[in-house]
Amino acid sequence: MKSKIIVTKKNDKINFFLQDKDSCFFLFSQNFSKGVYQFFCKGKSESEIQAFKKWNRNPRLDKTIEKIPLYTKYVRKEIILA
Repeated sequence: MKSKIIVTKKNDKINFFLQDKDSCFFLFSQNFSKGVYQFFCKGKSESEIQAFKKWNRNPRLDKTIEKIPLYTKYVRKEIILA
């Protein structure tokens, strides 16, 4: 199974997680945004995120997608390999 980004919504916050094989790692939280939540609600693979082409339609979604590779790289380096 490839890595997947999944989200949960709680108390007007969206929590992002990296799901990898049989483990799940917290990435970050941000304030709730309907567009961002709808994009990620069913989960997205990392390849889908890298292939994102709809830039400049939703600035909040753009910023979120730009952050994800940084956080996943950190999790893989510091937590998984530690």
